[in-house]
Amino acid sequence: MKNKPSLWSAAPAAGRNFLILVLTLRIASYFMLSDNLVLVQTLKAGLRIALTFLLFISVFFQQRKVAAGSATLANPLPIWLYGLYLLFGAASLLWSSSFSASLLQWLMDAEGFLFAFLYIRLLLMWRQQHPGDAFSLQRLIAPAVVLTGFCFAAGLLLDPDHFYRLTHGGSVSRLGGYIINPNELGMLFVIGITCLLPRVQQDKKWRISILLAMGMLVQLLLLTGSRSSFIALMLVLLMYAFANGKRLHRVLFFAVALALIPFAGWSFFVKQDQLSELITLTGRLPFWHDLLTYNFPREPWLGYGYMRIDYADKFESLNAYAGAMTHNTFLQVLLGLGLVGFSIVLVQLAVFFWTLRRVADRSSRFMSGLLMIPLLINSMTEFGIFGETNYGILFYLFLVFSLAAEPLGERRRIKGHTGHENPGNLPYRSASFT
Repeated sequence: MKNKPSLWSAAPAAGRNFLILVLTLRIASYFMLSDNLVLVQTLKAGLRIALTFLLFISVFFQQRKVAAGSATLANPLPIWLYGLYLLFGAASLLWSSSFSASLLQWLMDAEGFLFAFLYIRLLLMWRQQHPGDAFSLQRLIAPAVVLTGFCFAAGLLLDPDHFYRLTHGGSVSRLGGYIINPNELGMLFVIGITCLLPRVQQDKKWRISILLAMGMLVQLLLLTGSRSSFIALMLVLLMYAFANGKRLHRVLFFAVALALIPFAGWSFFVKQDQLSELITLTGRLPFWHDLLTYNFPREPWLGYGYMRIDYADKFESLNAYAGAMTHNTFLQVLLGLGLVGFSIVLVQLAVFFWTLRRVADRSSRFMSGLLMIPLLINSMTEFGIFGETNYGILFYLFLVFSLAAEPLGERRRIKGHTGHENPGNLPYRSASFT
């Protein structure tokens, strides 16, 4: 009996729009949309759980429409190591300085891990049914970020007091307000711009709509006042220009990067006029110094518990501000899970890049590397890919799960030399990031 087509099997556009909508709502679930803390936490938790459950149902029904071997992962080691990090985080509940705080953070990160797995699993199943780039990850992330950008642009016009955050005694306003940390928002816009770059020119035609969308995201990025995100944008543009073989592309992106420098110099340096905060990374350097000097030696091996940096809720720094998180994802792990957890994280990240270098598809390697630039720079000064729950973790997990389905270069060479579809019974999937 012939199987009936699934809900999306005959309509790839509908499936793609579904994934874009789910991702947009997931990004929104990290925002503070109300001043009522209880309401905000309820909305965040409810929306995230609902989206994860929706993906689970979609995967369940779609699973029956794809080949049985489609679930094979070619490179599962980065996933296993990230799972080991989560397991060790769960074990740290036994000695955490605050069981309830660590448990809440761990549950949110575990739920995010499940969401990322289901999202990429559904994406790969639909990509198997509809080969091509309709279900490439970058074509899902870009519109989701652009939609989010439109919402913030509209918010600036309709409710600027809520969407701006005043700093430096009220002399500087930064986009994001108390809805989201401006540096986190800036990182999101850089990710969106990165995903739009390959779409600027197609079939030898310039895409005006893509250029306008990128222009809007760049303007919003400047309004966040995020220096780290601006540095990430410069690196992304320059690396893309160097790697792109078309001379016109190189000239265009070099010109854009150079043109943005004076605007950023005014917005980030002249306007804020705070040389001391630049030298100390807005007080982070003395804060990190005190953490490593006073807190780390007290719990060097196992740490204070998952996402904890002190016995109390905040570390009272002697030479800087008091803080509940380190503003550095690696220090966050070092303080929370000690040298043991820190070693797991370093190995996981090293294996991720080692596996990425071996991926056969050049465009997959390149785009994944570009996306890691804003994620890693953000990880050095904010929550980061191993810090407290944020959408940076989500995007990193997207890359981890996508990488797991990519064929490696040596396996493709073996296939080419032998003529066998799957030589030596090696797991092989022809799933590409772009």
